[in-house]
Amino acid sequence: MFEKWGGYVHTDWSELGSCAHSKIGRHYFVPVDFSKEEQNILDLEDELAITFPSDFMGLYREIGFGFLCAGDRGKRGHYRVFSPGELLELYFEPENECSEDLFATFRMSAWEKLEGSGLLALCTFGDEDSLIYLGISDGAVYYLSSARRIADSLWDFLTRLDEKADYFLK
Repeated sequence: MFEKWGGYVHTDWSELGSCAHSKIGRHYFVPVDFSKEEQNILDLEDELAITFPSDFMGLYREIGFGFLCAGDRGKRGHYRVFSPGELLELYFEPENECSEDLFATFRMSAWEKLEGSGLLALCTFGDEDSLIYLGISDGAVYYLSSARRIADSLWDFLTRLDEKADYFLK
């Protein structure tokens, strides 16, 4: 289903910091290592009392996680598709008190949208608590809340971003 974006899959993060944006392409994905991440997915489903939407699992299986519109200099925010481990850190504070909590500003918003509207955080966008969500029951994509539906599916969202980064901002 997501084969259209297969050309943006890289083996690691080494080229992302490169100044040669033409080299990294429009998006930048790294494959999910299911031997390491499968337990994170199971823990998330159990702790959040959800089942991962099939589109999200398809994205993980076929493409991975990483940055959308990474090569676009004119975009307003940074689109960061969460890995399963990052989602676990987003919803649950790190157990190691010495590690930096990268998601502290996003956590409350993510929980409110999950409990109030059944929206699972998919991606950061910009600063503070700007998140893009995937509807658990309908598979639609939302920006900030259930009041801002921006795509009917994850595939539709990625396709629209290919046409124009930040398409959902006015």
